[in-house]
Amino acid sequence: MKNYKDICVLGIGGAGMSSIAKYLVQKGLNVRGYDQRKSFLTNQLEQDGIKVEFEKHKLNYSEATLYIYSSAINLEDKHFNIYKNKDNVISRPEFLTELSRESKIIGITGTHGKTSTTALLAHIFHYNNIDVSYIYGGSTLYSGIGGHFGSPDQPLVLETDEAFNTFENIEIDDLLVTNIDEDHLDYFKSFENLKEAFVNVINKVQNNLVLNYDDENIKNINVTSNCLTYSSKEETTFKLIYPNKFVFKDVKYQITTNLIGSHFISNIVGAICLANLNGISIDNSLKAIETFPGVKRRIEFLGSVLGVKVYDDYGHHPTEIKATIDALRQNTSGKLFVIFQPHRYTRTKNNFEKFKNVLKKADLSIVIDIYPAGEMVIPGVSSKNFEDSNIKYLKSMRMVPSFLSSRVNKNDTILTIGAGDITLLGPEIIKYLDD
Repeated sequence: MKNYKDICVLGIGGAGMSSIAKYLVQKGLNVRGYDQRKSFLTNQLEQDGIKVEFEKHKLNYSEATLYIYSSAINLEDKHFNIYKNKDNVISRPEFLTELSRESKIIGITGTHGKTSTTALLAHIFHYNNIDVSYIYGGSTLYSGIGGHFGSPDQPLVLETDEAFNTFENIEIDDLLVTNIDEDHLDYFKSFENLKEAFVNVINKVQNNLVLNYDDENIKNINVTSNCLTYSSKEETTFKLIYPNKFVFKDVKYQITTNLIGSHFISNIVGAICLANLNGISIDNSLKAIETFPGVKRRIEFLGSVLGVKVYDDYGHHPTEIKATIDALRQNTSGKLFVIFQPHRYTRTKNNFEKFKNVLKKADLSIVIDIYPAGEMVIPGVSSKNFEDSNIKYLKSMRMVPSFLSSRVNKNDTILTIGAGDITLLGPEIIKYLDD
């Protein structure tokens, strides 16, 4: 991998792939890419000087180029078949594994919260003038796409993803695990298999572990590495006191942050633990946290119109949606309207009742059609099935602004949530209400 100067990222518009592209271009390599459609991320990449192709037939294969492809790229496709079984064509997990052999890796994993926590930890390092590299699948509100090549003698802060067992072979020096929850069961086939994958990664950590003992699935794991723990319930190294305090070595600390929600406070304490293991004092971490503006699409405040606040969030799992609804409930005096776009047919099928129970927590939830993310339709799995007394089905995003306009009032809150293209809806709602 070290010998390649030209890189082509296939599926470059994905959150994880765009951050790799930005990391590589900052490393001084010639980077280009392909994606099937223009998006906010491809626009950002092009602004960073990366050429993005949107037509498959215009891709030119070269043995002198290293190709990195995402899980969204089907190498059986006639346009991509030429890339099969080539030494210069590797998957995203293979690339990250190779990268882990070149740098010290500070990893963050977990079903929920890993992107925000990775971004926060990278911010803590940079605030304290430590130029770590980082790769995570999101964009922050201050530095754009989550990829950065820093000082070669500093660690790489890496979001280590469980999807498709991406983290299986990554060589991790220090690891934070935020939680373990049921997801990606279409790949792992059972929750037991997913938990086993996490355990295997945890047991291979070379130096230090930081574990969230509020999570029952984590608390029950026997670990052999040096381990720091944090919890609001258990006696742990760091003891959380909600809403915004924690205790370490009998000293009580207060967290000042723009982020809302108890799940963010938990992630902040985990990041502080990991930073402390790497030489950053708690006081200096807390100063950094005060200046962290957050990650795009993580309870992102889009604006206010006629006294109605509009937020956007990436949550696509029942646990994530519940955490976001709970956080906004604590910060609104009016009604809460949730517009949810289910992501993948398999996830919708496997979590249907959990999704429905969570959506009932809003004053009114609107569910639009499922975003397939490349999956085939599963007969009988439909957003229509969610309809209930306070859950309304609307076929498309276009129908939402006018539907809401006669129902929202001053002090109400609107949340758009999902991992698909629902992120485009929030600005349209603001524009419609403002007209």
